[in-house]
Amino acid sequence: MTQIAAGLLVVAGLYWAQTALVPVAIAILLSFLLAPVADRLERFHFPRIASLIAITVLALTLVAGVGLLASNQVYSIANSLPKYRQNIEERLRFFTSAEPEVIGKAAKMVKRARKDVAEETKQQQASAGPGSEPNDAPLPVEIHQPPPTGLELLKIYAAPVLGPLGKAGLVVIFVIFILLQREDLRDRLIRLLGQDRLDVTTRAFDDAGTRISRYLLAQFAINLTYGLPVALGLWLLGLPGALLWGVLAALLRFIPFLGPWLAASMPILLSLAVFDGWYLPLAVVGLFAVLELFSNNVMEPWLYGSSTGLSPVGVILAVVFWSALWGLVGLVLAIPLTVCLVVAGRHLPQFQFFTILLSRDPALLPAERIYQRLLAGDQDEVEELAYEYGDRHGLMRLYDHIMVPALHLAERNRHAGHLDDDQVRGVLDGITAIVADMGERQKHAAGGQQPDNPRPNDQHVVLCLPARDAADELTAVMFAQVLHEAGVAAEIGSEHTLVGEALTRVAETTAALVCVSALPPRAINHARYLCRRLASHDTRVPIIVGLWNVHGNLERMRARLTEAGASQVVTTFEGGADQIQRRLSGLAQISA
Repeated sequence: MTQIAAGLLVVAGLYWAQTALVPVAIAILLSFLLAPVADRLERFHFPRIASLIAITVLALTLVAGVGLLASNQVYSIANSLPKYRQNIEERLRFFTSAEPEVIGKAAKMVKRARKDVAEETKQQQASAGPGSEPNDAPLPVEIHQPPPTGLELLKIYAAPVLGPLGKAGLVVIFVIFILLQREDLRDRLIRLLGQDRLDVTTRAFDDAGTRISRYLLAQFAINLTYGLPVALGLWLLGLPGALLWGVLAALLRFIPFLGPWLAASMPILLSLAVFDGWYLPLAVVGLFAVLELFSNNVMEPWLYGSSTGLSPVGVILAVVFWSALWGLVGLVLAIPLTVCLVVAGRHLPQFQFFTILLSRDPALLPAERIYQRLLAGDQDEVEELAYEYGDRHGLMRLYDHIMVPALHLAERNRHAGHLDDDQVRGVLDGITAIVADMGERQKHAAGGQQPDNPRPNDQHVVLCLPARDAADELTAVMFAQVLHEAGVAAEIGSEHTLVGEALTRVAETTAALVCVSALPPRAINHARYLCRRLASHDTRVPIIVGLWNVHGNLERMRARLTEAGASQVVTTFEGGADQIQRRLSGLAQISA
């Protein structure tokens, strides 16, 4: 509740203080765009003041040039519009004559009603006699405003111009001072946000700066490759002010979603007024459609990539929130400001909410997603996710990174009392079905039989014994399949096998080594007991304990298992298969 109240206070502060915060936000955004240029000039031994003066003069010259170009083009278009008066009137007659029948009837009814009311009023005035006035007729009153003074005229006409100019000047001053003292400001923000974790805050600042700079440069490149073809295409079609529309198209694309529509609407409307017929207006529409498709499907995926790290839903939420808060300026600043929040959430826990809600990263890890689908009983999606991951990364990585962690989550929740028997059985059955299908695939690939070890150690068998329960047996089956895929012959014990029966089986199979498969958190003690009995029965058989997906003090667990008779402790299928292959290769060399 306290966090919600604090968030509402922050939003209220952003809204009420937007007059002061908007120029600062724009200045910070421009400083991200200009800082790489300033750094490049300073690397060429330019003094900082000289580089800032050069950047400021260049930027102001560019803005003044664009403004002068736009004003000249607007003046030229305004002077040329009277020549197209007849064409404009024909377009208006075309659109107004094609009104729907219902609207036309409604308009005629309104006109008829007005005519009837006017005639009735005339008849009442005629019946009252000439010169007669009602007793309660209101007296006409006229209010005359005094002529405005010079100060009032200045306020009326100069205020709309001086206000934006003052904000623009404030932005320029902020940009200059931010670029002048950017290292000092960075150090102060690091001190403010996290002096105790300088490494984390430094990574956060570097990540945010890199992402925003890449986004702005990519946006600039995309807008440039969009505006130039617009200007060239409209010039070839003969539309007046082609250069103006190209510049506006490039600038308006900085506004997400709304900008491209605004950029296209004005030239299309002008083409309807200027050109005769429909061919050239449709060509203008086609030009914008082709360029928009090319920009959205080719340029943006190529240049953006994962530069922002925002999901599509995150972009929409950011645009809606910041535009509601700060209007048109919020539309332009929405993505850079949201990128800062998402990057902060990756490194600072207090901002993690924004990363989970808005980032492109999956909200759940693949193992967590599999486990959630198993709890929901959606076996079809579980199999789809598992088979897709297995086909892409292989069986060993599927078990190491997906199935064993999902099974570990189920075991942890079961021992914590969060799952009932039906849920546990559903999870085990779902994973068992996938593991069994993987075994069938192995048999089919081996010609209907389990693959044996083709190497010189095929007389050596690895006996995979579960430490205690069904989850341990399931991991033993998985590890045996991994060993089969690696060319190692393996046999699997059952969870129902007693310790004495396991000892007898070790002696009967002449196992080269035994792998005790244990899934934490409760299987470690049972693995110790089984290791102690196996070691006391036959000290010549090496015992490898697989603590799959273990968390906690691994060194302490390894020491306890080694004391109980384990030769080695592994934590992943990849590491276990590698160690077993090395041991069997050594045995094969000794036998040879």
